[in-house]
Amino acid sequence: MKKQNSYNWNMVFFLSIIPLIGFVGTGIYVYYNGIVWQEPLLLLVFWFLSGMGITMGYHRLFAHKSYETTNFIEWILMILGSLSFENTILKWSSDHRKHHTHPETENDPYSIKEGFWHAHIGWILKNTPEEKNKIIGVKDLEKKSVVKFQNKYYFHIGILFGMILPLCIGLLYGRPLGAILWGTFLRITLVHHATFFINSLCHYFGARPYDSNSTARDSWFVSLFTFGEGYHNYHHKFQWDYRNGIKWFAFDPSKWIINFLSYFGFAYNLKKAKEYLIWESRIESIKNQLNDKLSSATDSIANLYISKVELLYNQSQDIFTIWKELDLKYTKSISVDKLKNKEIIKKLRNINKENINKVKLIKIDLDQMLFNIKRGKLVID
Repeated sequence: MKKQNSYNWNMVFFLSIIPLIGFVGTGIYVYYNGIVWQEPLLLLVFWFLSGMGITMGYHRLFAHKSYETTNFIEWILMILGSLSFENTILKWSSDHRKHHTHPETENDPYSIKEGFWHAHIGWILKNTPEEKNKIIGVKDLEKKSVVKFQNKYYFHIGILFGMILPLCIGLLYGRPLGAILWGTFLRITLVHHATFFINSLCHYFGARPYDSNSTARDSWFVSLFTFGEGYHNYHHKFQWDYRNGIKWFAFDPSKWIINFLSYFGFAYNLKKAKEYLIWESRIESIKNQLNDKLSSATDSIANLYISKVELLYNQSQDIFTIWKELDLKYTKSISVDKLKNKEIIKKLRNINKENINKVKLIKIDLDQMLFNIKRGKLVID
């Protein structure tokens, strides 16, 4: 029986030659021919469009179904996603759903437990056993006409819109080679590794405010070149939320565009985590971090802190219990009467605001305790 190679050498070749042409080829071309404004613009426009095809389309729409949209937008996002050459919607979504269903296990295609390189790109370059490489868990997507079409013409779409189109644009201003170097090879390289960094860097560096037990981390820096995908700890906790960066100032263009489309009926059924669930996860995360730190402290000190932590935690649970009941009560009252709904939404906002202020005070105390413990200042007020 022939032994299977560790690496898929076809994939090794393509994922090596594309960045080589992208960086070295573009560099040589620029050295001899200079730069015209059309080429960096071509790079940025195609990077943005193909990136949104992955984040808005492959990821948040198809893989997580965090919102719904019209057939027209689905087809647009399918085409834009195909420009990235990150595989079909079915394969991409299947792998990503495995990642969320079996995080950090042998069934996670890009588990960080296998190392940074594996999570970043190694999992694509390696020969995966056929059983683990199967497309599963995407029956809901297989029925879609847009997915069926892409499965049949995936490479045709990618080559037509991702290679031939930039080439044609380059012909318009007399530099077709420059256009394909900037708009295709360099752009694909940037899109690929931006996506890969979410699987690697965002499981290595950053904060874990929503789930301290997860390796996924929030990184505002990664969000800058992944169109908002850097808030990864939040995403792993609330994967069905159409947002990744939930704060108004968090850089998340995917969220902004989805929300913008919703005003015109092009996006609907936008899924959002309830405020009380978000704050409950934040309190739980701090509590878990405190317990981890206190597990190595002396018994007398640990007992003092544990009793204080439990007191604050129980206070937060009382708030969350009442908060959930009120939220459920008013949510059930929502009707087709728009005037009545405005009143209900206003009450819900006031309830959220009031309870957030209460929970914030508890969080401040827990944060202060965690800060003191990390710096060896074991003080109980």
